Amino acid sequence: MPNLEQIFLMIDGYRDEIIRLQSELTSRVALGPGNEGTGEHEKTCFISDLLSESKPDILEEIKAPDKKVPVGYRPNLVAEWRCGSNEPGVWVLSHSDIVPPGDLSLWESDPYRIKVEGDKITGRGVEDNQHGFISSYLALKAVLESEQKLGRDIGLAVVADEETGSDFGLSYLLDNHPELFKKNDLIIVPDGGNEEGTLIEVAEKSMLWVKFTVFGRQCHASTPQKGKNSLFGVAKLIVALERLKGLFHFSDELFRPSLSTFEPTKMEANVPNVNTIPGRDVFYMDCRVLPRYKLEDILRGHLDMIFDPLITYFQTEALKGA
Repeated sequence: MPNLEQIFLMIDGYRDEIIRLQSELTSRVALGPGNEGTGEHEKTCFISDLLSESKPDILEEIKAPDKKVPVGYRPNLVAEWRCGSNEPGVWVLSHSDIVPPGDLSLWESDPYRIKVEGDKITGRGVEDNQHGFISSYLALKAVLESEQKLGRDIGLAVVADEETGSDFGLSYLLDNHPELFKKNDLIIVPDGGNEEGTLIEVAEKSMLWVKFTVFGRQCHASTPQKGKNSLFGVAKLIVALERLKGLFHFSDELFRPSLSTFEPTKMEANVPNVNTIPGRDVFYMDCRVLPRYKLEDILRGHLDMIFDPLITYFQTEALKGA
């Protein structure tokens, strides 16, 4: 049996290495084109060089074609250490891409340079999902450096595009390289947990992104009676969408939070100047839905209960302005 106490002591001694790796990874911006970035190539290249030092039996970059990035593909990295055991293998899955930092003025420091305060590290991507890769990498490194034999084949997969749908990441691997993962392999995704490391997630909510386009009639702000301000439509629609929380109110304590969530998020730019009333506005909503609900029910059924009163309102307003 492996001496786990010895391995845990080795991991405890990796503090400086954790800080170094978080600094290196954070400085390599990995935003996909859906988030106005150029992809995950620089970060994946660094991770590949790092993994090669541990001499895996297999180290392969799998390229998912994507014309929206300069190099024409998104990089997915697969590394495996084999021991010849007939036991199911163990894979740890993490992702290289991050979400944008948002409004930079709301950050207390440069999001792409880590800040260390005691045992806390702050930086874009430090938690989501660099901690997932670093924790699995250093756990494997400790086992290998302890010179104890692996009891199973161990694999690390670092995929692209998790933040914007996984079409060029995990989905691409499963569709095009199903031979990578055997039916009985154990797959761990260290993407959440608690400080004690005792929380095991067994399910996730469904994800639904909805784009809303509201049309009005553009005009000069000094003569609003000649137009129809689409921002008023957006405001009324966002308030009306609050009804989704009441319609889909089931609570399941397996999830955090325990309820389905329906949150308006991004708004696209409309008019460039202050004195024009917009005639078109676009905003998005992020929905995380408990498995008991079908996404089709939200899109095709219950949204009608929200839209019908609004459509009646806009039609009435249009008649008034005719």
